[in-house]
Amino acid sequence: MSWWQKLKHELGRESQPVDTIIRLIVLERSIRGGLALVLGIALLTGSRQMAHLVRAWVAELNENPGRNFFRQLLTRALQGLGFLPPRTVVLIALGALAFGVLELTEAIGLARRRRWAEYLIVIAGGLGIPFELHEVITRITLLKVGILAANVAIVIYLAVKKRLFVGEPQTSPPPSGGVGKASSA
Repeated sequence: MSWWQKLKHELGRESQPVDTIIRLIVLERSIRGGLALVLGIALLTGSRQMAHLVRAWVAELNENPGRNFFRQLLTRALQGLGFLPPRTVVLIALGALAFGVLELTEAIGLARRRRWAEYLIVIAGGLGIPFELHEVITRITLLKVGILAANVAIVIYLAVKKRLFVGEPQTSPPPSGGVGKASSA
């Protein structure tokens, strides 16, 4: 069998039954993908309207003196987004759409027990870890550390538990003189 046929066979087969951890990964990917998709669509529907909405949210959040950590984080993100040039907003929207589609593809594939989805999650998650690590090193926050830890755990769990990137166990040929051979005496 050629390497291409082996690859098609490996990616096309179903994986093990879905357990609780896989369900949690599907839920996490679905939420992230859905939010990214909604954000991308909202940004593409009208940059000017979105900018006004963002400015209104920033003003509302700044008026409340008892804001907490998440409100400060949201305010900082929205302030930057509300004052970006329209072309940059469109590029961010396209990136959010692409990320949302990727995350939803991972979730659907994993929920349907597709082997290719496990590989996709491990590869995409593994590629994102250096960027997340850089973000944590640049400015450490509990949210960033939590996201990094979750992604590292997901990548390790899938790679080890599902035996990704590991060849099939090799079966050794039966020893000579074993069962089925007549011995001459």
